[in-house]
Amino acid sequence: MTTVNSITGLQSTATSGGAATSSDPATATAQNSANFDSFLKLLTTQLGNQDPLNPIDATQFTSQLAQFSQVEQQIQTNSNLQNLVAAQNANQSMSSVSLLGKMVEVQGKTATLQNGSAEWDYNLSSAAAASAINIVNSQGQVVRSMVGQTAAGAHQLVWDGTANDGSQLPDGPYTIQVMPIDSNNSAVPVTVDSIGLVTGVSFSSGTAQIETANGPVALANVIAVREPSQSSQTASSQ
Repeated sequence: MTTVNSITGLQSTATSGGAATSSDPATATAQNSANFDSFLKLLTTQLGNQDPLNPIDATQFTSQLAQFSQVEQQIQTNSNLQNLVAAQNANQSMSSVSLLGKMVEVQGKTATLQNGSAEWDYNLSSAAAASAINIVNSQGQVVRSMVGQTAAGAHQLVWDGTANDGSQLPDGPYTIQVMPIDSNNSAVPVTVDSIGLVTGVSFSSGTAQIETANGPVALANVIAVREPSQSSQTASSQ
């Protein structure tokens, strides 16, 4: 005869060593479903083969039904989690589509010169006595040098793609170097973000990823969003 201990052991597996340890809701549901079916078979077998002169104790029977209910609830919980994740992904996808045509800011020093424009934001942690900016091409050559802002806080740079000699440089990736110093010639901490136009959205990876002039960007890495017309400073004004 199937014993109470066998069913109890199965319940323990379902709640502690089975689906509960899986990070994938679909895998967890499959594991719990298998435990659920086995639990039902064991319980049915036990009821069908019990000794009429020594039937299952009412307390034990109630305990087994409670365990049965817990496994069933666990399966339902995993199913609800799957639905929640799917809904969250759908909402994220719809949100990312709304970014098309917008300018997004992400952490990084490299931006793409496109149609005679490349943009960065840089933020000085404190006021500087002087600040210099270099723009470097993909070969590591400094193609443009200018004076940077010295006030503490955020500053925007829009570069028109002109080199130090006034020539127009080709489109492509360029890296900015911001070098502020204080009155003691010590470097002032600065953070730099690149800005790019959102040109598309990709869902191939299972999660939304926006396509920008600076390359693909995960939606979670977007720092700020703004309209293209909000660009204010140009490199020639530095």
